[in-house]
Amino acid sequence: MLHRVIILVFLFLLNVQAQEYNFDTHSSILKGELTKDDIFETDFGRFDAYELQMEEGDFLVMKLKSSFFPLLTIVAPSNEYKVAFPNDEKSEVVFEQQIDESGLWQIYIAGDSTDIGPHSLQLFYVSQDSRKLPKNANYCSLVQFFLSHAKTGFFYFKDDHFSKSDGEWVLRLMTQNLYKSGSVITKNGISRVTLILDNKDDIFKTISEQLKVCLKKQWNIRENKNGLEILEIEGLRKIFLKKEKSILKLEIYSK
Repeated sequence: MLHRVIILVFLFLLNVQAQEYNFDTHSSILKGELTKDDIFETDFGRFDAYELQMEEGDFLVMKLKSSFFPLLTIVAPSNEYKVAFPNDEKSEVVFEQQIDESGLWQIYIAGDSTDIGPHSLQLFYVSQDSRKLPKNANYCSLVQFFLSHAKTGFFYFKDDHFSKSDGEWVLRLMTQNLYKSGSVITKNGISRVTLILDNKDDIFKTISEQLKVCLKKQWNIRENKNGLEILEIEGLRKIFLKKEKSILKLEIYSK
């Protein structure tokens, strides 16, 4: 059976010049089942199929689990294909791909002529723009960048993309000199990004002004002597800019 998977693209207003970036991430679990009614081809087997529209430079990671020994085939728009299958007897396939062609990609989950039963395809997708900070990023685009990755549990920054959801990871990313160091902690469905900055010059004022401009429509913003507190109006996300002696902490909470 053929399934079409729609990956939504969100465009955010990122700075006072109204420049837009495609910070698009997506995660989903696609559940299906091979039945006797599914298509069977002699040289390929019985299979289910998905379609994904992707662009060159995007990044895709998939984990396939099934009740049978599966074959995972990924076909590019040019009809070039790659095949992956379990390395052991767990009936589990992990596949990752930097997309090198724009267009409609086909994903086939296949078994042999006797295979029937359920399968589950866990999928993580990151657009090209979401893989690194833009060269001219400011603090507004920095915040939007990490908010987009929160939707996928920050899998892109984990050495093992499918590692347990709770844990702490260092953010290995070109900072564009926006911060000194960063980490992300996830626990019980809540994630917290912490970015450390030098508290010098007018950096607090600069960050405050940028965030006030780009977040004012969907967030409540409060300023006090210790920093800035930004709370989502129709949601649970929170952003804090804190003054701590010689450093500033920019914290982004999401659920």
